[in-house]
Formats: sequence, C-alpha cells, structure tokens
Amino acid sequence: MKLVIKVTGKFFDDLGDKAPLSASIKSLVEEGHRVALVTGGGSTARKYIGLGRSLQLNEASLDLLGIWVARLNAFLMAMSMPDLAYAKVPENLEQFLEYWGHGKVVVVGGFQPGQSTAAVSALVAEAISADYLIMVTTVEGVFDSDPKKNPNAKFLPRVTTAQLKTILESSQSVKAGTYELLDPMAMKIVERSKIRVIVTNVDRIGKITRILKGEEIASIVEPV
Repeated sequence: MKLVIKVTGKFFDDLGDKAPLSASIKSLVEEGHRVALVTGGGSTARKYIGLGRSLQLNEASLDLLGIWVARLNAFLMAMSMPDLAYAKVPENLEQFLEYWGHGKVVVVGGFQPGQSTAAVSALVAEAISADYLIMVTTVEGVFDSDPKKNPNAKFLPRVTTAQLKTILESSQSVKAGTYELLDPMAMKIVERSKIRVIVTNVDRIGKITRILKGEEIASIVEPV
C-alpha cells in the first residue's frame, strides 16, 4: 500500500528518543509499503510564531516561521533513516513528486503559507493516490467533542468528513500555529479525492501495521 503518515509536531517537542518512528517506517517499508512522512512544527514553531506576533509580523511571515521549523523536524527524520529516506526535504509538491520517483521514503515539512501540514499531508496523499492518510495525534482518535476539555467526550471509531466538520467548526482557525486535526483545505482535498484517513495516538507510533489491520485503537474518517 501507499501510505502518508502525518506526525503531530508535539512528537518533536522534547529531545527524547525518536527511534520508534524510524523503526516503524522501516518495518512498513520491509513489509512492502511505500511511505511518505509529514512532520509538524510543534511547540518550537509556536514559540517562533508567538515571537513573530510580538514583533507584529503578518500571518504569511508567521506561517513561514512554522514551515521552517516543520522542515527542520523533517530533516531530522530523513537523516535518521539514511538508507531509507531521500536526503532532501521537498519545498513544494513538484519537488515531492520528483523525490518520490526515486523509490525512497520522502519526508516533508511545510510547503507554503496558508497551508497547514495537515493540508500538505492531504495534498501528498492525493498526489500519490495513497491508500491511507494516517494522522498521528495526541488523542486516541476522533471524539464527538474535545476530550481534553470534556471528560465525557465519546470516542468515534468511524466518522464521516461531514460529521468531523461539525465537530471541528466551533474551534477551527486559520491563523498560523492554530490549525486543527484537518483544517478546511485538508478536508476539501480528502473529500474530493476520497482519501481514507486514520486518526490514532502518537503512543502507537510503533504499531501502524496493527492499526492497518484494525488491531489497535484508531478512528477511520470516511470521505463523503
């Protein structure tokens, strides 16, 4: 299968071991899957964005700060897999497709202002006709409300993009550093290309094979 894995930037917020992600990618490749990895910027990106706001930078400039941090995380992961990953991090979709043509894992940060890394991952998934876009987040999957704010939030093992829109619309933002699980652009791409999305927890980063088999907790988002 062709898989796009989008890893939350929060995964990079500490200096702990990143080997489980590299090992998981290696296992997927050894099983015959083709993999693209998209990294978020995390708290480091938000710190720079906050500093930029204090200096009255505009939203496009703030987006660039976040993109550069996401690319730094992408370089980290690419360099951690020298035998598997393409050595360069693409800066746009055309470059991604060029690098993808070499048959290696391609690691992506951001592309351009106005696009979250969620939107980037959806574009990448669309461009390669991926079987799944796997969103690795800080929650178990999709809930009917924010589980960090509502302890009674109900876990949803299956949800449509229409339902997910309703859940997210009250908190959705397009400001730099505030993107949600799937921002409006990512949602449109998923819907138009009928991309199947799996949402799971970063703690299961080493269990993606089991997730694909339905043996681990995750939510499936069906495009409609």
